[in-house]
Amino acid sequence: MRHRDERGGRFLRLDYSRSQRGGTEIRGAGACDSCGRSCESRLMIRTHILECHLPRSEADALNRESGRVYTDTLVWHYRIYRRTGHWLSQGAAEKLNDSLSPTTLHAHSRDAAQQAFYKACKTAKATRAEGGKYPHKRKFYRTTSWKATGIRLKDGGLLLARARGLEPVAVVLPSDLATMPKTAFVEMRLVYDLIAKRHRWHLVVDDGVETPLRSEGQTLAADLGEIHPAAIANEAGDVVIFTARDLRALNQYRNKRLASLQTRQSRLTKRSRRWKKLQRRKTYLLARNDRQRRDIEHKVTRAITNHAKAEGAKRLVVGDIRDIANGKRLNRNAQQKVSGWSHGRQIAFLVYKLAAEGVALERQSEAYSSKTCPACGHHNKPKGRNYRCARCGFVGHRDAVGAVNQESQAVHGEFGHVQVGSVKYRRAFVRRSSPDTGHVAREVHPTDGSREAVGL
Repeated sequence: MRHRDERGGRFLRLDYSRSQRGGTEIRGAGACDSCGRSCESRLMIRTHILECHLPRSEADALNRESGRVYTDTLVWHYRIYRRTGHWLSQGAAEKLNDSLSPTTLHAHSRDAAQQAFYKACKTAKATRAEGGKYPHKRKFYRTTSWKATGIRLKDGGLLLARARGLEPVAVVLPSDLATMPKTAFVEMRLVYDLIAKRHRWHLVVDDGVETPLRSEGQTLAADLGEIHPAAIANEAGDVVIFTARDLRALNQYRNKRLASLQTRQSRLTKRSRRWKKLQRRKTYLLARNDRQRRDIEHKVTRAITNHAKAEGAKRLVVGDIRDIANGKRLNRNAQQKVSGWSHGRQIAFLVYKLAAEGVALERQSEAYSSKTCPACGHHNKPKGRNYRCARCGFVGHRDAVGAVNQESQAVHGEFGHVQVGSVKYRRAFVRRSSPDTGHVAREVHPTDGSREAVGL
């Protein structure tokens, strides 16, 4: 995950892992494997993305060697399986490939390239029911990784080890990282950006600071949506709806532009010069659109996190919508909107942002939360943006109804205990026409300079 660091202006990628010591990696911002919830504390592991000043030929040679090691592992594994029917273990494959050919990489960098094949096999085995395929393609280039054992700290920079007798690769660190101890640097990766057409360093840093979960505070509930990213309700029934229509506009533009390019491309001979030109346009369009959407999603989730912190929340409960698009057969436009809704990425951003503030994130079923009247419990199918109850006459905002029902379910175990109070709209960020586009809208009240937008 990538976002701009609010302190230093660099891009960071958050891995939100608890520990990577000794080659062991536990994903999920301190999430428990058994319950999926945040544990009592977590370590935040950040990946700092730095510019690479290596000559292009040297950087390419490193990644080409990693690709060769990966490919040799793949080829010999399947070759032995075809000839003998024996499925090589990871350890046996590493010993075999180490004996077959020398390398210019550090021993543990070579191990990382070999282990990548068996990690892909493990993933394929776990996803066979969903159509997962075992790795079979050769890699001419692959990201080169240096584990902590191959990283040395010297004179405010890092020295990345290579094979015995070869000079290490020197990387200059920014001033805020140069003062950190050597044990903070977990891993370094040499990544090639296909869109920017240049290499970058991805430095994984673990500062060792644990953020304990809050033991006191209220529970907030969020109703996630495709039009409004989130409606947040507190225990008093007050709802704040975070708006980001720019995100929906970007999804619509991507779909419209992509359809136009694919139509033009379908009339051309595949792999012709004009076909390749349109293919490059598609790649650029999708990459640029993804960066824009990711930027907005970071700002939205940061605004939600600031709101949870201001409310003194100890946990945020969201609806479990991971399978919302599974098996559904909606009309053409609705299906496209649901399939393009990046709710999974927004939840992932919320997990680590809330974890850094000591707020837990939990999931619960959201069945009938948008259809149930909070006043009388009658089920109604909402039409448009307003909810109207045919039995008691209750009228309220559709997203606010879903949020307070989620809050009631989270706190009391059933609907109807929390009623809709005040409803406010809030922009997650200032629009680009404003001179201060990079700042997240602060959560303050109208009496002291609010930038809340009511009635968007």
